[in-house]
Amino acid sequence: MRNIRLLFIVFLSGLISCNHQKARPSTALDTGRAFIDASLKGNFNDAKSLLLKDEENAQLFEAFKLYYQKMSPEKKSHYQSASYQINKYTDINDSTTIINYSNDYMNKPMEIKIVKSNKIWCVDFKYTYSGNLPIN
Repeated sequence: MRNIRLLFIVFLSGLISCNHQKARPSTALDTGRAFIDASLKGNFNDAKSLLLKDEENAQLFEAFKLYYQKMSPEKKSHYQSASYQINKYTDINDSTTIINYSNDYMNKPMEIKIVKSNKIWCVDFKYTYSGNLPIN
């Protein structure tokens, strides 16, 4: 009987640990913040999970990842310890947001585009390089 209880506890704890996943951000702002933070810290799996799924985004993100990995340990450390500030948050429409931010290491304003695709907020990484915001 004792072995059965022990086996049940081990099984239950294993089941709980397997189902533990990070909750996906539910707003454009939270998605942008999570992406910026993960990118600065070099948490590429977390950042990649927030990308809009398309070939160009995947290629650009891989190039960014390689660039980051080739940085000196000192420079990586500066990015990893940097904090960031949202300078401007602009809702273009109900499914597109632009976030202008800067980190205290570079102090250079940058922008990312967050889009809602299939009811999920994602980072359109292409915008960082191309400024692909449609002009009305």
